[in-house]
Order: sequence, then structure tokens, then C-alpha cells
Amino acid sequence: MALSITELLSDEEGQPYLDKSEVRLRVSNNDLMGDMAKISEATKCKLVVFVEFPAGFKSGKRVPDQDQLAVVLSGSLRISAPENEETLLGPGGIFRLPQAASSTHTLEAIGPEAVRLMVLQA
Repeated sequence: MALSITELLSDEEGQPYLDKSEVRLRVSNNDLMGDMAKISEATKCKLVVFVEFPAGFKSGKRVPDQDQLAVVLSGSLRISAPENEETLLGPGGIFRLPQAASSTHTLEAIGPEAVRLMVLQA
């Protein structure tokens, strides 16, 4: 079993593109209510912040200044890269923005409710 993560990456010329990766889960040694829990390998992070984008929010193009992994807690979030690449994530959606020198993307709250994120920064 694996979790799917949307990634905004940069090619050799610095042009951003969207991709998918998977986090593999393995059986852990914790037995929760008779079912074996599954767990990934550990990833270190320095900060955890919570972010809210109001309904209708659209960011300007931005460059990630540090590695970030975010989980959509509520609402619908559109992530767009140049060349009309985009993906839509709802609650439980996970995306990664690695630190980059020239990658640009936009984030947009889609629908009538705010988008709430939990962002882990490396």
C-alpha cells in the first residue's frame, strides 16, 4: 500500500512541472485494536505551520524557498504550473514543493469554502 503525493518539480532548464510519487507503507509493530497499523519511513521536519486561504484566493507565482510538504485539511486547492499543468486536491490530498531556484507555481482556493493546510517545512 502507498500514499500518493503530488509534486511540483523543476526540469534541467528550471521549468516547473507536476508529477506524482508514492510513499510506501509497511506493517508496523504497533497493534491497534487488533489490526496492524501501517507506517512510512520517518522524514525530519523543522517547522509545522497551518495556513488558511479564503474562498476565491489565488496566489501570485511563487518560488519555494525551502522544502515543504502540505496536507489539505479542508476545501479544494488547485495547484498550477506553466504549460497549463494543474491538479486539484481536496481534504487528505498531499503535495510536496521542493526548494527551487526558479520553479514557479500558483495556488488557488476553488469553491465556496476556505482551504486549510498543514505545512511541514524541512
